[in-house]
Amino acid sequence: MKILETERSADKLVSIKKVMVAVDLTRHSEATARYAAQIAKWFNASLCIAHVFSPTPLSEFGSECAYNVIDQERREPRARLDRLTEQVDQLVPLCESVYLEGEPAEQISALARDLDADLIIIASHHPTFLARLFNLDKAPEIMHRAPCPVLVYHQENT
Repeated sequence: MKILETERSADKLVSIKKVMVAVDLTRHSEATARYAAQIAKWFNASLCIAHVFSPTPLSEFGSECAYNVIDQERREPRARLDRLTEQVDQLVPLCESVYLEGEPAEQISALARDLDADLIIIASHHPTFLARLFNLDKAPEIMHRAPCPVLVYHQENT
């Protein structure tokens, strides 16, 4: 009886239909997205490429110029996300992108729940002392909040 339960749970673990990759749009993002695309292709799964924009906090009385700067800050990553999605779409036909705003770990976890993702792939960039001090690497936070398994991709330093 115990063996049967183990086999059933093993079947559930191998059933990957929706892969989500969280990218920060740094130079490592293309390699991370391609890695995720290969996994999605292997399992014949769909792929969702997600980026979370963390807006710069504005004072309560922001000027029109400040709002224009933030609008420009939003447009650039959205365009980079679109270009990355076009590249990956050639590897995985069932590929979409999602552009979110807010706190990255919270937004990625919520999106994974909404999509009913079976696997999240993220990158970890061997952060410097300052990056660790200011909590810039979001991989550990995402792993703790995720509703599904998380695979951390480490690209070799080139």
